[in-house]
Amino acid sequence: MERSVPFLYTTRIQSIERTFSVLRAVAAGQAAVGVSEVSRATGLAKSTCSRILASLSELGIVERVDEAGRFVVGEGLRALAGSAVSPRSLREVAHPHLVELANLLGECASVAVLDGRDGLYVDQVAVESPVQVTDWTGQRFPLHTIAAGLALMSAWGPAEVEAYAAKGLEAFTEYTVASKTMLKRRVAEVSEEGVAWTMGEFSSEINGLAAPVIGPDGQVVASVAVYGPAFRFPVQDDRSAIEQAVCQTALSISTQLVG
Repeated sequence: MERSVPFLYTTRIQSIERTFSVLRAVAAGQAAVGVSEVSRATGLAKSTCSRILASLSELGIVERVDEAGRFVVGEGLRALAGSAVSPRSLREVAHPHLVELANLLGECASVAVLDGRDGLYVDQVAVESPVQVTDWTGQRFPLHTIAAGLALMSAWGPAEVEAYAAKGLEAFTEYTVASKTMLKRRVAEVSEEGVAWTMGEFSSEINGLAAPVIGPDGQVVASVAVYGPAFRFPVQDDRSAIEQAVCQTALSISTQLVG
């Protein structure tokens, strides 16, 4: 005689399966994802996805990154994976420094973290200006295309850079670093100089500068960047002052994270 599976047990298994399908949808997104996107990816009702995301958010497994209700993988999951600094604590520490940096330089300031082969913007502060750069909070980007990504790679050795380049280097503009040899040289330069400049490499209309943020374990855990339209940023006579401001911001954030 077959033994029936208890209804409560079956319901719990289904609940776990649904939760993991929602979590996979968030983790697989190329940017922060909303309830509708998770619903389409999982085949679950929006109400179900919303309820699961709310529960995961309370646990810190996912984090809401904007007013539109988009989510990324959160500090709880990253802690289980051994990450030294969570996006939430990083944002809390970095945000006032980004405000100060943006106001000082008159351009957008942001903080990004490593997310697999990509970088992930976890916060951005803009300033009042007739021409604004897109808000990239919650967006991912290829590391080799943008200053924030090169700063995140600054502690990598040749083997790590080669492994990254082996999967292909997409050229977004004619200025993108698109060869393994060039990328190795570029990362080495950033490591030596402590800053990364990109001039029209992700978009021909945007220039940027970034510096690495160091976590409690002495490793690069994030990068601070400032960027703006190429026609006004950087002012050539102010490049050294811009570098100093960005490096000081990265240092201030690093100091708070370590402390």
